[in-house]
Amino acid sequence: MASVAVADPAPKPVEIKDLRAKAVVLTDPHGGVYVVFRTENPKVFFGPDAKTLFEQNIVGSGSDGDSWEFSTWAPRVADGSHLGSVELKKDGTYEKSCRGKDDLKLTELSGDRAKAILDKAAFMTSAVVRVPHLLARDDSGVYYYVDRIAKIYGGKGYRVFVGRKGALKQLPLTDVASDSAGDVFSTKTGDLRLVRDSGSTTWVKGEKRTQLVFLDTDENLTVIYKDLGLYTFLGTICDNI
Repeated sequence: MASVAVADPAPKPVEIKDLRAKAVVLTDPHGGVYVVFRTENPKVFFGPDAKTLFEQNIVGSGSDGDSWEFSTWAPRVADGSHLGSVELKKDGTYEKSCRGKDDLKLTELSGDRAKAILDKAAFMTSAVVRVPHLLARDDSGVYYYVDRIAKIYGGKGYRVFVGRKGALKQLPLTDVASDSAGDVFSTKTGDLRLVRDSGSTTWVKGEKRTQLVFLDTDENLTVIYKDLGLYTFLGTICDNI
């Protein structure tokens, strides 16, 4: 048995005191702020302004002489990579890339301007509190979606949504059963059932059973985080695409 209704947690403060000496503070033409800590355990933070900066999920990095690049998880990038990046190029310029969309030249801040951001900004853990658990649809384009609280915030806390893109409605959960055979999400209007081994997904409403098309959540991140219309601010460097 798994938890049904859990209040969403909030991002938590990240201590940067020991990282400040390795900080690279950058800004874009729209006022967005990027702070890269090039340490043994590197960190990248971003915020649409200098008030609150959220930690990015680094999925790759590289360097060549003085140039470097950090690739970060960006689910709204639709090229299949779901990656954005912050880079110091070989010509000495900085760039934020979202694979051709919302790419921006960045400007390095130094001295008092950089110090003011490091002193006053709130450095927080990821703003992505909820992550996909299950996605399916029927033959008429109605989506069935389950998300849960991210592991770094405790996990579980499932929610079920049903509807067409941009118009999904949350269904109140009455029970959740999860075991080695699969998951059953019971709502007041029906049950969403996933058979784990086969990926078979079924919507059961009374005596009626509707076989659904199972959709891989990793392959459909852009659909989930953009097209379904359930999430607005993710705190990633490529939110605006």
